[in-house]
Amino acid sequence: MNHEILEKLKLKRKEIAEREGKKLFMIFHNAVLERTAEALPKTKDDLANIKGWGKRKIEKYGDEILTVLGGKKETALSNDKIFSVQEFISFINNQFSSLGIVKVRGEITEVNPHPNGYCFFMIKDSQTEEHSVSCYLSRWKLDSFSHLLEVGMEVVVSAIPSLYKNGRFSLTVDNIEPFGEGALKKAFEALKKKLAAKGYFDESRKRPLPAFIQTIGLMTSETGDAIHDFIKNLGEYGFKIKLLDVRVEGDYAEESICSAIKWFNKNRPEIDILVLIRGGGDLENLKAFNSESVAEAIVLSRLPIITGIGHEKDETIADYVADKSFSTPTAVAVFIRTQRENLIAQVKEYTDNLVLITSEILAEKKDYIFDRTEDLKLAFTKALERYRFILSKTAEKMTSGFNRIFRGFKALEQNFLNLFYRYEATTRQQVHNLEVISQKCFNLIEKKLGLMEARLKVAEAGLLPLNPDTILKRGYSIAYKADKKAIKDSKEVKIGDKIFIKPHKGEIASLVEEVHPVRKS
Repeated sequence: MNHEILEKLKLKRKEIAEREGKKLFMIFHNAVLERTAEALPKTKDDLANIKGWGKRKIEKYGDEILTVLGGKKETALSNDKIFSVQEFISFINNQFSSLGIVKVRGEITEVNPHPNGYCFFMIKDSQTEEHSVSCYLSRWKLDSFSHLLEVGMEVVVSAIPSLYKNGRFSLTVDNIEPFGEGALKKAFEALKKKLAAKGYFDESRKRPLPAFIQTIGLMTSETGDAIHDFIKNLGEYGFKIKLLDVRVEGDYAEESICSAIKWFNKNRPEIDILVLIRGGGDLENLKAFNSESVAEAIVLSRLPIITGIGHEKDETIADYVADKSFSTPTAVAVFIRTQRENLIAQVKEYTDNLVLITSEILAEKKDYIFDRTEDLKLAFTKALERYRFILSKTAEKMTSGFNRIFRGFKALEQNFLNLFYRYEATTRQQVHNLEVISQKCFNLIEKKLGLMEARLKVAEAGLLPLNPDTILKRGYSIAYKADKKAIKDSKEVKIGDKIFIKPHKGEIASLVEEVHPVRKS
């Protein structure tokens, strides 16, 4: 999507809304403008294919939008062409739209804010002092640029020229910038006063920096000197730097810086701090850092922000609203490095103090522990003697009880021995009988196995001549084809077939050259 075209379309929508006295969404929704900027239609037929463009809107606004997009070129007018007033005003506005956003420099001579929130002001040519033009600033823009609306301030307005239905010519302003060193200083002081009133500079608003900084989100130009000075002075302490290349000067610098701050806040939750740096310059060079949009982005950041912008003498609005600011990129790096060095030293000091305090506590408690140990020994000895006496009495009682139990066991033992001797003779006779029977069984089994072994040897001698391996040992061979089936008849093969011959050992592969069928006798 072409963002420049989208901004032009939004300005055209604003111009139409103000001309017709309607709300912006009643002209076009944002989604319709985004689809239009993406499609870049050239004709009204192309507009009809975009969702949100009805026949009525195409007839009413199609020409103006196509002129903004550059898809419709006005043809030369015939001298006979007669306009109605409404047609003429629309025609003139279409011509103006083809110009896009224009920049006009002039000195503010009159400021007329309206109770509804918008404002008209006049700028004149500071050279001729005869030419002037009316400018319109919507209520959506007024808050951002109110600090610049000072009579005598020389500014450059970015605007779209338009002719209202009452015939009044005006510039619909999109942006205002102070022009010249004096105007820039006035604008700086005016914005500083405005933001101070909002509480942007209050220390109570600012976010505390983390005690341990490990991951840094760095926003600067990757081709400038500032990044090299910063990294060189940061030291070798294992800092992780996530660099986002931003423009630090020029028309797109404000948007680039604001986008970078928002991107880090949304996509990198692991970041500890954001660092915004650039080298020195005059007020014109540092203009992006003296803008309200950058100040608001810093204030709204969830992550704490440190700035190091310019040289020793430079000061910017970004420095005032930042959570911590330094005069140079090098000073920022030295601060972060020093914080890490101090943290390391503090940890070492705490460790040494802990060892010392622990030693002192142990020394103080040594005597106390010794005394308590002696008390415990004495108490333990007394308790041991008391329980030893109790155990002795208990042992006597247990011995008496065990003696009674043992006497009962003796009587049971004598009865058992009498019974055992009574049945011992009978048991020996039964064991002898079992041994005789077992020996007879073993003799019968051994005789039976001998007979079966003799029969097996006879059978083995009869089967041995039938073993194919025995036949092969005598010089015979087996021929078979690839399917492993033995060839029993010469008709089963033909000339050129590959056959395999199995002698007693190994295997032979051969090709059939001749086939001789069996001759009938």
